[in-house]
This record gives sequence, C-alpha cells and structure tokens, in this order.
Amino acid sequence: MKWVKTGTKIVVGQGTTITYQLPGTPYTVESRKRPIPHANRSGSWDHTSYFVLKDGAELVEKHTLRAAREYAEALL
Repeated sequence: MKWVKTGTKIVVGQGTTITYQLPGTPYTVESRKRPIPHANRSGSWDHTSYFVLKDGAELVEKHTLRAAREYAEALL
C-alpha cells in the first residue's frame, strides 16, 4: 500500500509532527518527535512515537513507523 506524506508541523522547543495518509481510507499515522529533558543534566534528547489515527481519533501508539503502518493496514 502506498502511504503519502501530507504534512509537517514544527513547533520550536516542542517538537515536530509529520502526518502520513493512506489514500482512500480514514487512517493516518502521525510521527511525533518530542524533546525529553535529561534527568541529571541540562539539555534534552529527542524521542519519536508513532500514532495511528482513524478519523482523527487516536487508536494506538507504536515505536516504529513500520509497525504503525502495518497496524493500520491490518484494520482494512
């Protein structure tokens, strides 16, 4: 199945969200990269989670883009 990147939203200091759509279906996957503060020092590290959405409602969170896409495709 062919997924299409439909948007990117960057908020300085809060992270980046990239949206992928599976055309002809109500399913989208959002890649959300967020800064996580270090526990014992200054600064942060980036953590990315992937969320499967159906008509804008979150269904599940996955750790890889591949897993999120496969989950959405299995629902068809």
